[in-house]
Amino acid sequence: MSKVFSEYRLEKHEPKNWSKIAAVFIALISALSVSALLIYSSGANVAGALTALYRGSFGSKNAFLETLVQATPIIFTGLAMTIVFRGRVWNIGAEGQFFAGALATAWISMNLAHLPPILIIVLILLASMAAGGLWGFIPGYLKAKLGISEIIVTIMMNYIMQYILSYLLGGPLQADGDFFLQTPRFESSTYLPRFFNSRIHLGFLIALLLVGIINILLWKTSLGYEIRAVGDNPTAARYKGINIQKTIILVMVMSGAIAGLAGGTELAGLHHRLRMDISTGYGYTGIMIALLGRLNPIGVVPAAIFYGALVNGSTAMQINYNVPVALIYSIQGIMIVFLLMADALTKYRIRRIRDVQ
Repeated sequence: MSKVFSEYRLEKHEPKNWSKIAAVFIALISALSVSALLIYSSGANVAGALTALYRGSFGSKNAFLETLVQATPIIFTGLAMTIVFRGRVWNIGAEGQFFAGALATAWISMNLAHLPPILIIVLILLASMAAGGLWGFIPGYLKAKLGISEIIVTIMMNYIMQYILSYLLGGPLQADGDFFLQTPRFESSTYLPRFFNSRIHLGFLIALLLVGIINILLWKTSLGYEIRAVGDNPTAARYKGINIQKTIILVMVMSGAIAGLAGGTELAGLHHRLRMDISTGYGYTGIMIALLGRLNPIGVVPAAIFYGALVNGSTAMQINYNVPVALIYSIQGIMIVFLLMADALTKYRIRRIRDVQ
C-alpha cells in the first residue's frame, strides 16, 4: 500500500497588523533572552545590565533626547536608502556621500563664517545636499548610461572619499600645529541651533520634515509612481513610457543628496570640526534601518530611534556593569537580526498544495 505525502510550499502574503505586532514582540523577547545568556556568560549582572539598557535609552528626559540625537543621522541615511531601494537601485555609497556633504559643510564653515548665521545655515544645507548629490550622480550615470554595476562603483567611491579626506585633513585643511587629522574648530556662527538645553539640534527637525516630504513624494506624486514602477517591474515601466535611465540617475542623486545632508547636519550640529570619525558607519547602518522600516519613510523613524536607543543603552551597560565592548556590539546585532527575521517570516506562510502518493 503506497504512502500518502503532503506537498507544501512557501507563499508570500500580506500579514495582518496583529501578526506584525506579535512578531516584533516575540523577536524582542527572543533577542533579550539570547542577550541575557551572553551577559551571564561574561560574568556581569544580567538584571542590572538590562535595566541599564532601558535607563540609558529611555529612562530619563536627557536619555531620551540623546537617543534622538543618535537617531538623527540614521533617519537621514535610512531615508536615502528607502528612496533608492524603491527604485531597485543599490546604493552602497551613502557613507561616502555622507562625508561629501560633511566636507562641503567644512568648507562653508571655514571660509564663510563672517556671513549672517541664518545665511550660513542655508548655505550649509544646500552645499551638503549638492556635494552628496554629485557623489551619487556619478555611479547613477555610470549605471544608467553604461550599465556599470552601481554596487561596485558606490563601494569604491566610499574608499575614494576616505582617501580624499585623509589627504585633506592631513594637509590643506589640518589645524595649524595639530597632529590629529582634523580641521580647526569652526566659529560658533556656523553651528546649528540646539534645543531643550541638550545636544539635539535643528538636524532632527529637518529629518522629520524630510520624512513627510519623501512620504508624499513616493505615494502622492507622479515621480514617486515612476520610481516605484521601475522598482517593481522595469520592463513594464518602460512600456508605459517611463524613462528608466533618467529615473535611475534621479534616485541616485536624491539618495546622495539626503546622505550628504546627514553629513552636513551632523558636522554643523554636533562636532564643529571635520574628522574621520564623525560617522560610526551611518551610511551602512542606513541600509539596515531602511529594511527595518520596510522601505517606508514613516517606518524609518521608529527603526532609527530603536537603533539610537540600542547605542545609548549599550553604552550605559558598558559603563555601569562592565559589559565587554565586543558583547555590546553582539547584542546590538542580535536585536537587529531578530527583528529582520521576524519581518521576513511574517511575509511568508507555509501552504499545503495537495497530497501525493
